[in-house]
Amino acid sequence: MRFWLLMLGGLLIWAAHFMGLYLLSSASDVARDDAGAWNGAGLVFSMICLIAIAGLCWRCIVWLRMKPTDETRAFGLRLAVAGGLLGGIGVVFQTLVLVAPV
Repeated sequence: MRFWLLMLGGLLIWAAHFMGLYLLSSASDVARDDAGAWNGAGLVFSMICLIAIAGLCWRCIVWLRMKPTDETRAFGLRLAVAGGLLGGIGVVFQTLVLVAPV
């Protein structure tokens, strides 16, 4: 089960980022006076998610360099890196809404 979480970790962080950013932007809409602070919180949250994805990818790359003997495990680690890269791209594109001029 832990290996499945490792393989899908980047995509799960991306999904959590989507939900968190949606909640922050909903709170920003309700509190119209302080929208800049909510955007700042969204940027900090996005950076935390990107750092988590980068750490996950780095860990998988280090494990791949150790030359695992099991081909299934090596495929899973490569899949985790690919999912992490896809999740990182998704996090960046979702964050662009916060920095785009209105």
